[in-house]
Amino acid sequence: MNSQAVRMRMLALLGIVSLAFLAGCGAGTSQSLNNPASAPVVPPVPAPQSAGAGNFTAVGNLTTARADHTATLLPDGKVLITGGFGGNFQALASAELYDPSTGKFTPTSNMNTSRAWHTAILLANGKVLITGGVQDSQFSTFLVSAEIYDPSIGTFAATGNMILGGRVRSTLLPDNRVFIFEDGNAAEIYDPASGTFALTSAYTSSSPVLVDTATLLPDGGVLVAGCAAQCSVGMTGVYDSHTGMFSATGPRRAWDAISTATLLINGTVLFVEGNDSALPDDAEVYDPISRVFTHIGFTSDVHEFSAAARLPDGTVLIAGGQVAGGNGNPSAELYVPATSMFNSAGNMITGRHEHTATLLPDGTVLLAGGYSIWPAPTTSAEMYKPKATH
Repeated sequence: MNSQAVRMRMLALLGIVSLAFLAGCGAGTSQSLNNPASAPVVPPVPAPQSAGAGNFTAVGNLTTARADHTATLLPDGKVLITGGFGGNFQALASAELYDPSTGKFTPTSNMNTSRAWHTAILLANGKVLITGGVQDSQFSTFLVSAEIYDPSIGTFAATGNMILGGRVRSTLLPDNRVFIFEDGNAAEIYDPASGTFALTSAYTSSSPVLVDTATLLPDGGVLVAGCAAQCSVGMTGVYDSHTGMFSATGPRRAWDAISTATLLINGTVLFVEGNDSALPDDAEVYDPISRVFTHIGFTSDVHEFSAAARLPDGTVLIAGGQVAGGNGNPSAELYVPATSMFNSAGNMITGRHEHTATLLPDGTVLLAGGYSIWPAPTTSAEMYKPKATH
């Protein structure tokens, strides 16, 4: 299976979500979007340089092969890995912990529900909220269940159910509530104090939305991005956590496949946008002050379904991606905000896509799981150690 096949499955999902949402909650306010192709185009950046790249080293294997899972840094420095797709595209209930002091993964208790394409958010109390997801690659089962992982006892406990659920993107708000944007055109807020979910105001588009990213901005707003109208147009908007309202922003130049969105030190957001082809990815930077996306060029390699992590020096690691045929790309690059350029970060030991990248307290990045040789997920994991300067 290739990116197009994954995308077609998601588009089928959108049709179902739109019917369910319109029947149950009504449509939001219609919003016209500009043609992304009309945005100014900056010439491609020069070919990446190898100077400043770190290196990749293998660590212990995951206890379970998985992709489309979550990885959450816990207060004690360990990393909680949950769910994802195992063999035969069946969602997993299993969870495990990575210990940087030993470089090994060990099982922890199972989740109450098997799930993939879900989210995991570290709460202010040190516990982890697990929300939504699906149970098969055809997206035939939308999950509304949610659960809480308690690191002190290593177990999961159910919390209140979501209202709509499904494939979601989440972020922790400044007031310690959790913002959750869902495929469709709806968002929910989880209140840890009450353990309950509530719908926000309607999103700005009445068309079903395939949500891609949700990024907390410095002012407490949340930038959401994806595509709408059966992915014929790009979708961007900002949720104001103070007023509870959405407003349109953008548009983006590229939006037709899975992206990464990374908050930079200066408060702007870097998007690296897979284009569902064998071409290098588009790169854009969103300025929350002007509410404008600026195209800054292209990566040097293919990074669709990649993973990204901002390093302590402000550079951004973009690792992996899907190549033709569905196998994982080992290529990694570093985005340097000072020059708006992508430099080579070398190759991972194992090519992978639909994996996780987790920044650890010592500045290294844990890359775990994903698809290496399609269609089987891998147990392999490795560590990226940046050089002192870039």
